[in-house]
Amino acid sequence: MNAEAKITQCLDGLIDIQKYLAGMPIQRKTIGQQLIDHKDFSSFNSGTANLITLNLKPHEIKTAITGGFSANDTLRPSFTPIIDPGKRRPIKIRDLLPTFPTTNGAIEMPIKTAVTIGSPAVQNGENTAFGESAYTFTTSFIPVETIGHFVPVSTQIFEDAGSLDATINTELLHGLADTEQDQLLNGDGTGHQLTGLIDNATAYTLQSPNLTKESDILRDAIKQVQNAEFAPNAIILNPSDWYDIDTAKAGASDDAYTSGQPSLLVDDKHWRLPIVVTTAISSGTFLVGDFNRAAVLFDRQEPQVQIARHDGTNFQKGMLTIRATERVALVVTNSTALVTGSL
Repeated sequence: MNAEAKITQCLDGLIDIQKYLAGMPIQRKTIGQQLIDHKDFSSFNSGTANLITLNLKPHEIKTAITGGFSANDTLRPSFTPIIDPGKRRPIKIRDLLPTFPTTNGAIEMPIKTAVTIGSPAVQNGENTAFGESAYTFTTSFIPVETIGHFVPVSTQIFEDAGSLDATINTELLHGLADTEQDQLLNGDGTGHQLTGLIDNATAYTLQSPNLTKESDILRDAIKQVQNAEFAPNAIILNPSDWYDIDTAKAGASDDAYTSGQPSLLVDDKHWRLPIVVTTAISSGTFLVGDFNRAAVLFDRQEPQVQIARHDGTNFQKGMLTIRATERVALVVTNSTALVTGSL
């Protein structure tokens, strides 16, 4: 971002703050409207420009992923059909992790591997030395990886900002976030995949005799994280596994559930920890962790939307290509803060 763009962004932010303090509504353009109002759109639409790049702000990305369609009905006639998002997986894993921006192509980060506290730690008297402590570090070098996908669209889609906005929201940005979530959780580090949380997690230590109830296994995994001197703050489960745990009966009564009285429960919790329910984790697998200290997510490039006219046979077919990409790196700093196993 050049200096002029940064100044413009700052001024826009100040205007929004002033509007908020004055009680005025803050109106933001949808992604589709931003593309149509882009300074290069006229040239692109006339064929003299081949590419439009739109860098999204964080609040716009979240709105696009979690929100619906364009609220500006004047840009979408009443007879325009709504694009049904259909099957969509909730995006939850990123919210568990501390996230920071980076300008580097790879993350070089020191990771503490061992600590020896000096003895004596309490001074034995005046003019006596304290014990010398020792800290051992290793350096991680994690490359930033690129995640992205594209969708071909007809040139006519530009006649309706609502349809364009809906296409980007429901297909590109959500699909990008869904892929990122799968990589954060299940990436195995092969090729240019991220090395995800499960691949980095410590294996659950089986008890002898083995525990058979899912609830007992999860409590034992929580203990394993706590014994590693971490404070677990979430459990990630597949919906099928959470159903089995949530509906387990404590006795002969029809409404005597192990998890408590269903009508009184507000949030998904088990053993006082929030349950993150997602199909991104395989059925029969769990992940318990102190996600605040287990890993750090770095954003090298927040989601970027680009539209190109010349791609393959686009010109012949009157088509355009819309692409969404991002660049991220996941650094697992404490593998013992994560415990995974089978239910």
